[in-house]
Amino acid sequence: MQERQNPTQSGAFAALLKEHYAYSAPRRGEVFKATILSLNGDGVIVDLPESKRDGRVPDRDLEMLETEFRATLEVGMQVPVRILKNEGREGYVLVSINQGLKYADWLRAQELLENGQVIEAEVIDYNRGGVLVSFGRLRGFAPNSHLAVSRKPSSEIKSRYVGRTISLVVIDVNQRRRRLVLSERKANRIQRQEVLDSLTEGETRTGVVRNLVDFGAFVDLGGVDGLIHISELDWDYVEEPSQVLSVGEKVDVLVLGVDRERERIELSRKRLLPDPSQSMAIEVNDLERLAV
Repeated sequence: MQERQNPTQSGAFAALLKEHYAYSAPRRGEVFKATILSLNGDGVIVDLPESKRDGRVPDRDLEMLETEFRATLEVGMQVPVRILKNEGREGYVLVSINQGLKYADWLRAQELLENGQVIEAEVIDYNRGGVLVSFGRLRGFAPNSHLAVSRKPSSEIKSRYVGRTISLVVIDVNQRRRRLVLSERKANRIQRQEVLDSLTEGETRTGVVRNLVDFGAFVDLGGVDGLIHISELDWDYVEEPSQVLSVGEKVDVLVLGVDRERERIELSRKRLLPDPSQSMAIEVNDLERLAV
């Protein structure tokens, strides 16, 4: 007697089959990371894992590659390919390695999205919604809400971004919609956290004076500001911080304390300077020895 299959097991098996055989048909212009399956008289055949299809690289495309690069092609090698035609000869997807190399920026963008790495990119233009940045052969977009400004940026503020290189993190990649979105605000948060995690009490750092206030000086340590209280600026009495420091000046500081939760860093400049009281004590000792 044949054992009746459990409906739940049957449904799960059907879902597994559906997942296994389902694929997203590649579209013309998309870039994928492919693996070379064969190199023979029929040309180069590659595996397109995202679409569960095989692709064929036409001979004319191979001829456009540099001789040195073409000589390195071998089975198992991963190469970027760009979709030329979804249905080619013998059912293969027609792909181009030459164009894939040119548009490999989409693959790089996807990797950056997955690993959250901070990158540097130049702002090349702006519009009502944000700023445009150069990303290889692509253009990325950083929306107003993801710029590192305290309020909604005006056109004047965004115009000052043009020509600057800023820190960014990729937050959205969509080849089909030609959309690459980045965030300066998130990149700054990551950099601040990295600096905070790396700081230890008692170490010496070099920073840049960003602001002078009545009670001290704020120093940028590479993405996060620390405060030198006015009492820690110099061994001599300081009435105003501008007496000893100026905005934009590089300064060596001693880390006195780090509050990572509140992102507060206490710094000292004077403790890296010679202590006048110790110098006086040495002079007194020298005089006493001479008197004897």
